[in-house]
Amino acid sequence: MPQNKHALVRMKVIDECLRSRSKKYWSKQKLIEQIQIRRDIKVSERTLDNDIYLMRYCTQLNYNAPLEYLKKEDGYYYTDPDYSIEKLPLNEVEINALAMAAATLGQYRHVAVLCEFASTVDKVITLVNNLKQSSFTNGFKFIDFEKAPYSKGNEHLDSLIESIRNKKTIRLSYLKFDDKMPKPRIVSPYLLKEYRNRWYLLGLQHEMNQLKKFALDRISHLDLVDDIFINPNGFDPELYFKNTIGISYENEKVEEVILSFSPHDGKYVKTQHLHGSQETLVDNDQEFKVKLHVVINYELISTILSFGKGVRVISPIILKQQVANILWECYQYYINDLI
Repeated sequence: MPQNKHALVRMKVIDECLRSRSKKYWSKQKLIEQIQIRRDIKVSERTLDNDIYLMRYCTQLNYNAPLEYLKKEDGYYYTDPDYSIEKLPLNEVEINALAMAAATLGQYRHVAVLCEFASTVDKVITLVNNLKQSSFTNGFKFIDFEKAPYSKGNEHLDSLIESIRNKKTIRLSYLKFDDKMPKPRIVSPYLLKEYRNRWYLLGLQHEMNQLKKFALDRISHLDLVDDIFINPNGFDPELYFKNTIGISYENEKVEEVILSFSPHDGKYVKTQHLHGSQETLVDNDQEFKVKLHVVINYELISTILSFGKGVRVISPIILKQQVANILWECYQYYINDLI
């Protein structure tokens, strides 16, 4: 493998020369001259020999260049005139990674700000499909990506992105689930966040002078207003949700949460952490116990309840009580139906 970036630069010049339409055979001296002219790099004949060897045989570079020397012409050439180190095929891992990226972008074609890239995304998806067909002969689809369903409110994404980018204050009509009619709110928008295929806006609500989140599916209308945009004071979007699961942030108190999972459910939590702060306390045949440093919110409680009898809250007591109350209410619903 080349030890410095100059080696890769030199190989690129060699490749450019050997692909030239005006000259087929290149002597060592001509290649050395071109490397110095094009990249201002002085090269010895020994270094050039090593570069050519690496282009031919280096398994890490994987160029496998069809590079040969013809004695009567005293020059190197490509036996395949269409070859180039810049047109190397992707391997299976690279194709799958590209497919994942393209599929993720493809889900948001309807967002106006991404529309200008829609044709590019389509080209990438077509390319990936062609690569799969040519690289794998089994013919069946072996990766199925999660499809993001349409979510009401996504039509506001373009306007919100522009208002955040340009620091423009907005007025939105927002309907809370407990209200009968939407109410107007003046907001300095700071951040768009996605959680489980739903989008949320985080911004400073002027009327309350507080950071608030707004679900886009509950915004019936929004427009720009002339109110002064209030810059966030110490707000860091990368840190704001650091201690939360999901998007609810009722208070700023971070709790030490200890959960005990059954060995079976613990396997899922072990392989896909509930939160970045997750720390294993016990891992044996009886239980899988973890510690989290998170804010107690709706999403945390929902996550705990989703494991059913496979999890038990050890601490804090306030979280244990909240989960117990919900389970007791659920029990009452069902037991009354069965009596």
